[in-house]
Order: sequence, then structure tokens, then C-alpha cells
Amino acid sequence: METDTPSPQLFSTLLLDEPLLEALETLELVEMTEVQQVAIAQALAGKDLIVNAKTGSGKTLAFVLPLLQQILDNPQSVAQAIILAPTRELCRQINKQCTLLAQYTKIKTAVIIGGEDPKYQIKVLEQYPEIIVATPGRLLEHVKRGMVDLDAINILVLDEADRMLAMGFNDDVIKIARQCNEECQTVLYSASFNESKFQDLTDKVLYEAERILIDSTREGNENVTQQKILADDHDHKIKLCVHILQNEDENLNFHKAIVFANKKETVNSISGWLQSKNIPSATVHSDIDQDKRNMLLRKFRNDDLNVMIATDVASRGLDIKDLDLIINFDVPQNGEDYMHRIGRTGRMHETGLALTLVNAQEWNKMISIENFLQIECTERKIKSLVAKYTGPENRKSSGKAYGKKKDTKQKNKNKKKEINKIKVRARDKKNVGKRRAPTEKKISIPDS
Repeated sequence: METDTPSPQLFSTLLLDEPLLEALETLELVEMTEVQQVAIAQALAGKDLIVNAKTGSGKTLAFVLPLLQQILDNPQSVAQAIILAPTRELCRQINKQCTLLAQYTKIKTAVIIGGEDPKYQIKVLEQYPEIIVATPGRLLEHVKRGMVDLDAINILVLDEADRMLAMGFNDDVIKIARQCNEECQTVLYSASFNESKFQDLTDKVLYEAERILIDSTREGNENVTQQKILADDHDHKIKLCVHILQNEDENLNFHKAIVFANKKETVNSISGWLQSKNIPSATVHSDIDQDKRNMLLRKFRNDDLNVMIATDVASRGLDIKDLDLIINFDVPQNGEDYMHRIGRTGRMHETGLALTLVNAQEWNKMISIENFLQIECTERKIKSLVAKYTGPENRKSSGKAYGKKKDTKQKNKNKKKEINKIKVRARDKKNVGKRRAPTEKKISIPDS
């Protein structure tokens, strides 16, 4: 169902147990966001849900709070709720939210993700946590070991379901869902719900699900100022990054920043350059050991570092206080990735700035993102580092550059010469090079 913007509602109006209300008060959470107002009530009613809500809208609390209340209403001695998420960082962020909201209860949580020692996780599971926050693959490993009884699960949450599908977790998610209790309530959250893409998943794991379409990825974050800076090449982008991150420009002051790149090699290159300019930074990508990754993120959160260089593994699940600057060193692959990146800033009631560095090869991709999201990133220039590239001279009505037409003569030169193929038959190969003996003719001699 499409929802009109409801009038502000307080958490105190919800029928929640005292420990949860006390936790909300401690966290200074008073007024619900739009997605929380609509989704919490439906979840408490026990309905299967499909919720479309953009990043930074408070969706984690929207599924954690009713989940905790349902566990308090129906206590068990085994795990009864599973929250699946696509990345380790997102799992940790969800677990943090669970811990904060459950601080005045006896509810225990466990994080089950790859990159950690399974033996440690087994010990945690042996303590029978009520909530398991996990990535699909690692959870199935523990199910095979008999450490998790899926038949006892009453609530299954699929967070960032769009990303799980993109990462190939569809079959794993279905396998987990089908082993859960028949009466299990399943809640699916996505920032970009697409009916056709989700058809297989929703048909197999949801029952008469209520659709809550609050907002979508295409609805830009009003709290984030979105700009683009034209660049000539990789080296020029490095110079732009260094200038911005050295806080030399009064108009670009920031407290914390994340620089996103498409490849881990680029992340390492940027980090090396920043280090040579005495700009310390945290580096996060898939090759970084999980323990080291956690340590760097901790430093970033605690203000020991104020710059992080990362691939898209950090574009989901990170909720960092005072993060007010995002730099897209590379233009993201698509509009959804772009929105998840810039969604790390401008969260809830905060504001932020997103800068995307665009060279000639990336112009059309950037225009595609802007058209898809129905936004227009204003062009920004840094006086001391203005690019020679000023955008395409000839543009289509869409804003994209016209492709270069290849010369017809050149095309003809590049054409492969057609070779007349002669069909070789087996009979033609027989006795090649040999003279065939002439057939003897019988001559009849007349009788004399």
C-alpha cells in the first residue's frame, strides 16, 4: 500500500513493555519516522511484510522494536528470531541496534558472519541467544552442524533484500525460510523493491504479505547536497581528493568523510597517496581481514581517524555519527549503489554533502544515474584544480554525449575477409596420392 505522510507519532503511544520504552528514552528516541509509524504496527500484528524504505529512514528500528516485543510476549529457551543481511558490516550495525534496544531486558543476540572463527560462534550459539543476526551462507553452515534449530524460528527478517539478491543469496535465503516454523512471520525490507526481481523470493517465503511503500531509492535524500566535480584523469582525481581532505577549502569543511571507489586496487592507491600527504585513513574492502576491518571502523567511529577509503562493502549498514562528507572517487555502477553510498550521510535529521568526481569516460554513466534518480547534481569547481575537461561538446536530449562514429573505410579494413570454404568429403580423402588400378575389362573372343 502507498502511504500518505502521517502526522508525527510518539513511541510512548505504542503498546510496548516498560524495558523497551525505557531503552527508547535512554536513547532519546521520542518521535517515530514515517516508516516506523507504519511498519511497527503491522509487524506487531504478526503480518508478513514487504517494506520499501530508503536508507537512513530508521528502518532497522522499525523491524527490531516489534521483534523484541514479540519475544517478550512469547519467551522461549531457544533462538526464535533470525535477521538476515547481505554484509558483515550491516549485521554488526543491526546487532548494535538490537543490543541498545534490549539493554533493559534479558534478551541475548548473536552475530554469525563469515571471516570469523566458527568455533567462537559455536560457543555463542550454545548460550541460546533469542536473536541471531547473520549472513545467509555462514548461518547455513551452522544449521548443517545442528547448532541452529530453524524449526523454532518464529520471526524471519530479510534486510537489504535487494542487495542479497544481487549477491546471489536468493537460494540460500529460500532454503533458510523453508526450514523455519510454518507459522513464522517473514518481513522483507528493501530500498529498491522491484516486483519482477523479487517474484521468486516473495512467492516462496511470504504469505499474503502487506506491501508498505513509504519511499524509494529514486526519491533523493533531501538532507544531502549532491554535487559533481569534473576531472581529467586518475591523477587529477587524487589531487582533488587530497585538496578536499586536507580541509584547505573553507567551503568544504567536514568532520568525517568516506571516499568510495569501485575497485579495491583503487582504494589501496588512494590510501597510499593520502598517507604520503600525511592524511591518515581507514581502508575497508573485501581483502581486509575482518578483525582489522572492525578495528579500523572502531577508530573511525571514535574519531581516531576521520577519513575512510572503501569499496561498496561499506555502502550499506554503516551508521556513523558526524559523517558529513561522501566522495565518489569513481562514479558508481548504477543509481541504487549511488544512493546507498550517499545514504551514509544525511541520516535521520543530519545533513551531509556528496561529491562525485566525473571524467570523460564516466560522463554518460553519471547522467544515467541522474536520470534514473530524477536528480541533477550541480557542478562544483575547485579554483586551483579546475579540469581541462568541461563536459561533452555535443549532447543528446538526455544529457549524454554522442558516441564517436567510426569511419566507414576503417570499418571495411577491420572486416574479416571472407574465405570460401570448400567442403571436404570423406570420399575425397581416400587413396589421396595413389593411382587407382584400372578396372580389367573382359574381352570375349569369338569361336573360330
